[in-house]
Amino acid sequence: MGHPLRKIIVFFAAGALACGLGLAGCSASGDEFDGATRVTQTGYPAKPDPDDFEAQEKLREDNPVDAAFLDELSRFSYRSAAAVLAGDGGSATPGEANENYSPISLYYALAMTRLGAAGDTADEIGAVLGGGDATAAAEQCGHLQNLLMAGSSADIKLANSVWLREGAEYRQGFIDAVAGNFSASLYTARFGTAGANEAMGNWIAEAAEGTIAPQVETQEGMLLSLMSALYFKSEWASPFETGATETGTFHAADGDADASFMEQRLDKPREYRATDAYTRASLGFADGSEMTFVLPAEGVDARALLADAAALEEAFTAEDTDEAYITYRVPKFSFDRSYGLIAALQRMGMSAAFDDRADFSNLSDVDAYVSSVLQESHIGLDENGVEAAAYTKVDIMEMSALPDPTLVGELEFNLDRPFLYEVRSPQGAVLFVGMCGSPVAA
Repeated sequence: MGHPLRKIIVFFAAGALACGLGLAGCSASGDEFDGATRVTQTGYPAKPDPDDFEAQEKLREDNPVDAAFLDELSRFSYRSAAAVLAGDGGSATPGEANENYSPISLYYALAMTRLGAAGDTADEIGAVLGGGDATAAAEQCGHLQNLLMAGSSADIKLANSVWLREGAEYRQGFIDAVAGNFSASLYTARFGTAGANEAMGNWIAEAAEGTIAPQVETQEGMLLSLMSALYFKSEWASPFETGATETGTFHAADGDADASFMEQRLDKPREYRATDAYTRASLGFADGSEMTFVLPAEGVDARALLADAAALEEAFTAEDTDEAYITYRVPKFSFDRSYGLIAALQRMGMSAAFDDRADFSNLSDVDAYVSSVLQESHIGLDENGVEAAAYTKVDIMEMSALPDPTLVGELEFNLDRPFLYEVRSPQGAVLFVGMCGSPVAA
């Protein structure tokens, strides 16, 4: 099965593997853990000084991101958010008040997985991602990753890692592609051991700056695990005054509850969008990122809007209709969420990867399938800004283990009932999409 690509054998000896991989620019190899060893850790471009405009321009020139790629990523963001967060057989838990999902984390994890797939398996993953060429998409992922990491004054980290089973054989082309395009750190692991579980959990916790503390579980039959982790922290361009925060009533779906509402009126007019179905307004961060809030009209179900991909995309991307001096009244919130994503991906048309039809011959000669796709996330919003993180983990198992505008006026934008939100990077990438239905359920 598969084509004659050069293969490598992963030994539990970091120095030997680092030489065998032949990867340029790798560093800090040989870090030993009980059950795992780091083989390579790829670096990122240095972040230019904010006043060094020449260096910033050079960074953008070296990492061009196509508008077509960003459009593809945006469409994926809303299609996948609707599939994941529908709450009717997707990946969200029915009745859950709060949701926080990272489309870009899932996109990167699937884009790495696609590089090891072939045939219908690769075609289905590609269709879910948007249909672009796998190699070109991987290159664009690398460029965007570099811009997110080095091209923003916000604290943004997008880290990837690939965990390889000790003694297993892998194709060199796959290893080169994930390390070269995704700056993925490579590890060998004794899957199914407490040491491997702890090492992978520690990697996630570090990538998420301690905001997520996962309990990772691996199985002996795993061939590899791919992970993509995102961390975002930025201050509001105009922070809220803590003295203006007051307790108020939030009208949750299951009854009224007290919440801490921040409030401010911006001294410049802001554009917003108002329809019969919702009102939308945004707040900027100091680095140029933006958080957009969509408040469904009274009687409009926030979950129903979240579950409709076309309506969700329209709500977040349609042109603004009005301009006003906006008084924002936003509840503070903080919560964690986790999703098993296979059901959502099947809903989007990806199925072969999960059963005996799976073809990962660009990864290894071993017959294998995707046994798990998991995402965990955290978000917290207060007077200073937003801190959010997520990771997505794709586990690939040996097949033998397969189980059966108008006049400027005033707008009171009072988020006192369930609302939707998204966080976008300065490049336009959707980092997080979610719903706050109970700000007191931290």
